[in-house]
Amino acid sequence: MAEIEIPREIDRFVLYFDTPRRQVNAVALATALVGLADAVREVNVLLNPGYQVEVVVEALEGGSFQAIVRSVYNTSKDLFGSEPVKNIVYGVIAAYISQQTLAPDTAPKIIVQDNLVVVESGNDRVIIPKEVFDAKDRVQRSERFRSSVGNIVGAATSDSNVVGIGVKTQPDKSRPDIYVPRDRFAIFDQRRPEEGIREVVEFANLEISRAIMARGNRKWEFFWRGVKVSAPILDSRFFDKFFAHEITIAPGDVLRVSLRITQKRHEDTEIYINEKYEVVEVFEHIPKMRQDVF
Repeated sequence: MAEIEIPREIDRFVLYFDTPRRQVNAVALATALVGLADAVREVNVLLNPGYQVEVVVEALEGGSFQAIVRSVYNTSKDLFGSEPVKNIVYGVIAAYISQQTLAPDTAPKIIVQDNLVVVESGNDRVIIPKEVFDAKDRVQRSERFRSSVGNIVGAATSDSNVVGIGVKTQPDKSRPDIYVPRDRFAIFDQRRPEEGIREVVEFANLEISRAIMARGNRKWEFFWRGVKVSAPILDSRFFDKFFAHEITIAPGDVLRVSLRITQKRHEDTEIYINEKYEVVEVFEHIPKMRQDVF
């Protein structure tokens, strides 16, 4: 019997790519990390209202290939009250992924104890702290959360050398606690696939041409690699900083971002052409006066 035990509190999370080449395609890695950051933010919004979270990569390591990540929390200025349950965020994600990987043709048996929930299916069982299990049940109703986790696995799918993806709840372990082989990747796909459509994520420096200083899906205009592109900014933290007067935006400023690009395959040439852009996360704002330094 395979047994997985999810800790209640995890302050580090290791995303593990099982690949014999000990390297991962850069676009696949970036897309997976953006998916993980999106999942963390969605869990945080649901469980820790009033706390902002930033996901940072602490290390990229060999073995197969793995990224060690942690979260940095900031408290809203007007927040009063209890300590957040922030340390269960990674446990929630780990519990969700582990439950999805249980035997697909056997209905799970759920045993509720005082402080633990045991989920059994076939020869597998997952032991989850009750607080984490209850939080997971709440979070997994979010389509955005399920889609974000699907993007992590979907990114691994895009690199043909990746034979599996895993999660370590303890960075010093040699093998991941939770492992999804490539032939099970499809169970995480929340998208309705459209023929000839794909998404990629790139790290980009975007020069602002026209700013839209309001939250929502209205498109900013940027110059990127000498080409004018239009994209909404989906990062709520960026707007929080703007409305708190922590940053001031002007044409010619540069934003360092993760940029999600939707591409469509041209039928005759089989070439993928960029069709839509979205700024998923803003890492840094660089005023125009500072650009001569770079």
